[in-house]
Amino acid sequence: MKLTSLNNLPEQGVSHNPEIKKKVIIQKGEIPQLMNFSSATFTPGQSVETHAHNTMFEVYHIQKGKALFTVEGKELILNVGDTITIEPGEQHAQANPFDEDTTWLYFGIATD
Repeated sequence: MKLTSLNNLPEQGVSHNPEIKKKVIIQKGEIPQLMNFSSATFTPGQSVETHAHNTMFEVYHIQKGKALFTVEGKELILNVGDTITIEPGEQHAQANPFDEDTTWLYFGIATD
């Protein structure tokens, strides 16, 4: 058993933009195929450039605010309660062009 509290976790920069902060709840290697399980907060104006993961699914669940996701060139605004799954190889980017912080839970699952 492992019990984790977000209140006790250190903040660290996300790999695609170190100014965006996350708290890693479950680290890579703790559960087979799980790359991470984290909570991240994007402040207004923060974004992550377009990228893809060829051997990983990513799942994002919006907890606060709203976010602009671009997947394969299609723009989607996600709101509180929305969950999106990005499949391996899909080009995607995330941004917060809005006036309030956006917080989401997310995890990656390796396919290899």
